[in-house]
Amino acid sequence: MTVDILICTIDEGIMKVPQVLMSPRGDVRYVVSMQYTAAEKKEWVPEVLKEREDVDLVFLEGKGLSRNRNNALAHAKGDVVVMADDDNRYKDAFIRNIVKAYETHPEADVICFQALNMKGEPLHLYTTEYVCSVEMTWRKRVGVRFDERFGLGGKMFCAGEEQVWMKDAERAGYHILYMKHPIVMTPSGTTGEHFLGNKQLQVSKGATFRYVYGTVFAFWRTLKEAGWWMVHQGANPFPIMLNMMKGANEVGVKKDSDGELEMKN
Repeated sequence: MTVDILICTIDEGIMKVPQVLMSPRGDVRYVVSMQYTAAEKKEWVPEVLKEREDVDLVFLEGKGLSRNRNNALAHAKGDVVVMADDDNRYKDAFIRNIVKAYETHPEADVICFQALNMKGEPLHLYTTEYVCSVEMTWRKRVGVRFDERFGLGGKMFCAGEEQVWMKDAERAGYHILYMKHPIVMTPSGTTGEHFLGNKQLQVSKGATFRYVYGTVFAFWRTLKEAGWWMVHQGANPFPIMLNMMKGANEVGVKKDSDGELEMKN
């Protein structure tokens, strides 16, 4: 079984990518997708990425994390793909965890694992409700792509792309498993930590709630979210609710492959 680690980065982030690479091994390949905001930034690519035979370096002009991930997916060839950021670290043991899980569970199309922080501790409290991209793996045959409206630099929303991808995979009928084994080390800290002071994050979370849970449950979760910030952080819940509801309203339609609009929930 072969594993492709898909590393997405932009501009100067390419200079961190060599630290992600393990010593060459026959069953692991890297797809490095570099977005660039100016053509001259392509010259920043470290020589090691050009020299290593197990690295496939591809480029994409502009911004949009989901666009970049889709670009990396388009160049994947391995049996299993692993989503990665330019500050991740991998070990042989992590690859063994991935391969063993798929060999043990041939019925699984998607397996979500766990991540460790740089101290070797669990990255967060694990539930099946929230997934980080670096915990996600799937067989290459899975035909789901990232919704480019969501994610950093997205067309409409700055977060939520992982939950949207997972919901799309579920709706498409793919078999999803969650396993406790670690597969990556990554720095602590998430986009969600800036939620209270970031209106666009609030809008994005409301959009994600509606996309994933439907209108009624999204409304309930919006109330619950705003209430949590009021109780635990003393925040005014009404602006949070309004921003989240704005996002829920904006995500009501999605263009299908023919460019027509279809309701998602």
